[in-house]
Amino acid sequence: MPRRARSTQHASYFHIINRSARRLVLFEHPADYRAFLAVLSDGLTLHPLRLIAYCLMPTHWHLVVGPTSTAAVSRCLHWVTSTHAVRLHQGRQTAGKGPVYQGRFTSMKIPAVGDLMRVCRYVERDALQARLVQRAQDWPWASMTERLDPTDGLPLVNTPFLSSRAWVDYVNRARLGDDRVAALPPPLLPLNNFAEWPCRLA
Repeated sequence: MPRRARSTQHASYFHIINRSARRLVLFEHPADYRAFLAVLSDGLTLHPLRLIAYCLMPTHWHLVVGPTSTAAVSRCLHWVTSTHAVRLHQGRQTAGKGPVYQGRFTSMKIPAVGDLMRVCRYVERDALQARLVQRAQDWPWASMTERLDPTDGLPLVNTPFLSSRAWVDYVNRARLGDDRVAALPPPLLPLNNFAEWPCRLA
């Protein structure tokens, strides 16, 4: 049965996730993380998306992008996941031994500014939530660390809000429901202070 095309009508923010097949460890060594970031950087150049936040974990990764269309997301992420899978197989000499990813990526529209804040917090907190680090900013494979210590990394959207000390504290402070995006309480920071910031991303 043919796969139904995703809707392309409206520009939105998206939370994108992809997970490995069979609990395969995607990233075993720093070189593995750097290799994926290189693929992602190339993908963002070939099929431009505005990258707001990201986090790479051993068996999966998260991106927050937008505003954009589902068609643009599909073009970029299809290229990124397929290219990364081919290169991973080549590097590990595992071609023909099964898929790298569970399937095509999952993308979820983020409907409102408050939801965008919560999703970015969830993404940038992922390594801390998994107890891989004691502070979110200590995980080197995430957008928070890159913003706090800018390098020639991924082309993150420049948002003073996400670079603020208050944001770092908000991400690190444990709150009820941190294991579920939908259950996160209202943002710690008053929304009215940042009501226009998505417009500055456009």
